[in-house]
Amino acid sequence: MSFSRRSLQNLTIGFLLVIQLLPVVSAEVPLVAFEANYELFYGKSRAADAQLSLAQAGDNWRWLLTTKPRGLASLLTSKKPYSETIFARVDGNHRIQELIIADDAEKAKEVETAKFDWNSAQVETMRKEVTNKLPLTVDVYDNLSIHLFSAKMLDENLPQASVEFYYKGRVVKSELKQLEKTSLTLNEKDVEVIVIEQSVQDSSTKYTYYYDPGTPFIPLKIVTGKPDKTATTWLYLPIK
Repeated sequence: MSFSRRSLQNLTIGFLLVIQLLPVVSAEVPLVAFEANYELFYGKSRAADAQLSLAQAGDNWRWLLTTKPRGLASLLTSKKPYSETIFARVDGNHRIQELIIADDAEKAKEVETAKFDWNSAQVETMRKEVTNKLPLTVDVYDNLSIHLFSAKMLDENLPQASVEFYYKGRVVKSELKQLEKTSLTLNEKDVEVIVIEQSVQDSSTKYTYYYDPGTPFIPLKIVTGKPDKTATTWLYLPIK
């Protein structure tokens, strides 16, 4: 299977905009810092390695996702795209402060940003060098912080939920629902997982997350894709 620079960038950013801005997480689900490594497959071809982390930074917390091309993709580009979401805990809720997507971690060239001003109830966005200001009415999630809401769903056993979601420079509706439980084989060991599927307004792409209930912030597998299109799969690499 062949890759182009644009397809790799779209593949990576597609995931970065998979995992988006932030509503409310119950106080019963404490935040825990972690680092998790993944292999990224485009269909059956290995396209990249990735690391997802959550860490405290002063009064804030930061989600960080970095990717590095592998296989054929590494012959086309050496760029290491990354995404970060900074949020704070306010009155028991988690509110996004800033979101940054860059096409190369080393040069830090930003291709998309969103800065949330909760006092003024608006978010200022920049996407493809176009800026915009949007109103904020309730908490919002993005492709990284959505895992906090998944943790809330698992903790409260919510079969489905609707959230405000930051997606490609806009704040739109997103629906999440629990699917049937299943199991994953990681390091030749079967793990029972809970599956949550996400859809986003005005997008045909579906996002499916697989979680171990014991570590609800860390997806063990993520599958994204449009109907009849090649799927992208992120597979967690357990520490040996």
